[in-house]
Amino acid sequence: MNKYPAFTIVINRHAASGRSRYSLRVVTKQLKNRHLTYRICSTPKDGAEQLLCDLINNQELKYSIPLIMGGDGTLNQAINGIKKSSYPQTALAYIPAGSGNDFANALNIPQHQEVRALQQIIDAVIPQTINLGKIQFQNQVRFFINNIGIGLDANMVHYANKSTLKIIFNHLHLSKLIYISQLSKGLKQHPFQANLTIGQQQLAFNNIIACIVSNHPYIGSGVPILPTASAFENNLDFILVDKLNFQQVTKLAYQLFTSGKHLQSPLVHHYQLHQFTIKTNPQQYGQIDGEDLGNQVFDLKFSTARQQFWL
Repeated sequence: MNKYPAFTIVINRHAASGRSRYSLRVVTKQLKNRHLTYRICSTPKDGAEQLLCDLINNQELKYSIPLIMGGDGTLNQAINGIKKSSYPQTALAYIPAGSGNDFANALNIPQHQEVRALQQIIDAVIPQTINLGKIQFQNQVRFFINNIGIGLDANMVHYANKSTLKIIFNHLHLSKLIYISQLSKGLKQHPFQANLTIGQQQLAFNNIIACIVSNHPYIGSGVPILPTASAFENNLDFILVDKLNFQQVTKLAYQLFTSGKHLQSPLVHHYQLHQFTIKTNPQQYGQIDGEDLGNQVFDLKFSTARQQFWL
């Protein structure tokens, strides 16, 4: 990195129920102490996507590094803004300031340690290339950093985002409990059909309660749902989970948090692919990087893309 880098800080001041404002004060104090140039751009109500796209297209980032501060949702928006801009290979930096921070967990970016995270960015010599997930649906192209879920986990995300407990858990740094608190609602998930297409091969799954496609191991604030996944590899891991009874749920949950052997269960169908298509029916809740996609029928074409990060 340039010995005297300049930063354009793009911050979601509402991330982690407002805790991101504290993170911003810590970071700007460090930048001042180091006599480094910076400016601050707060994300508007509709998020960071258009803001990043405009900053790049107007060449406002020509001499500075975009430094994203917020949660996984903010980073998702920022990357989608970069990808639809005139310079889609723009490298960015990231300091986690959200509630879940699964992407930071996967890439070993220090959390709630803003000074260490900033030092790591400044010490970087060249940006690293990281894998992204890419989906095409409804004439749109979207990129994701963490995962897409349909069914049980998306159901839990939907209710967790509406829960008043979210603010309390965020302040206590217990964001993982937000999703666990909604487990009883998630387990009411009705089975649905998922059709998987891999090249010319088509597979039908008729009793599925969850479909999760991931770029790295973690979901729901650090749960290692796909321990074999890596954001440094050019593919995506995903699982299709059959309907479970209480005893099966208990066994898989124990394996998930201890040995990772849940992927070996005959009730869990695990794949690692570069390109594939998933269609679901009937309507289900969906989520992308923790953001609610609503209740719909999904027809998603998956592939991968690359993004440079100062890490």
